[in-house]
Amino acid sequence: MLRLLRRFLIAPRTIGTIVPSSPALASAMTRQIESTDAVFEIGAGTGAITCHIPRGGKDKPPLVVFEQDHHLAEYLKHRVGHARVIEGYFHNACKSLGELPDNLVILSSVPFKSLSGSLHFSTVEAICNILLESPKRRLIQYTYFNSPPFTPHYSRLCWKRLTRVWTNFPPATVWELRDDSSAVDRGHASV
Repeated sequence: MLRLLRRFLIAPRTIGTIVPSSPALASAMTRQIESTDAVFEIGAGTGAITCHIPRGGKDKPPLVVFEQDHHLAEYLKHRVGHARVIEGYFHNACKSLGELPDNLVILSSVPFKSLSGSLHFSTVEAICNILLESPKRRLIQYTYFNSPPFTPHYSRLCWKRLTRVWTNFPPATVWELRDDSSAVDRGHASV
């Protein structure tokens, strides 16, 4: 908690809270990654959710973690050795990864409501473009509000509320963003 507090005091607009995500929120987020080919986590912070993601291996998907804060990225490299940690902004770093699998889940702890305009736009644009490349791709994001984290730039993408985690401080809502055509095919309603 002190690590997050220190980073919050230095860069308050890039840290969403000074309290790490609870195990209940981490569980609600990581339940969404079954049957996937790869997992990206953006805005991993101190790794409260990262540590709940199953280790990669023969039957587990590879994990790539993105963290823009240098000190937190270094901490994550030591804390979660089963993950590839990439330091930098997601919208810049994801361009260097090459071909991405169709069945990709992006877990996000990015505090979209507090990001600067240009950083918010660039991050949302990168996420939307990745999701639109395959209907199997999903973004799993939580907020402390009862509304979606951001408005996607493309009408084909829609939010679905998955669950509310009351045992997190503050309570959090877990959301899924994906291509609307796949949500309709599965019988999901949009928010």
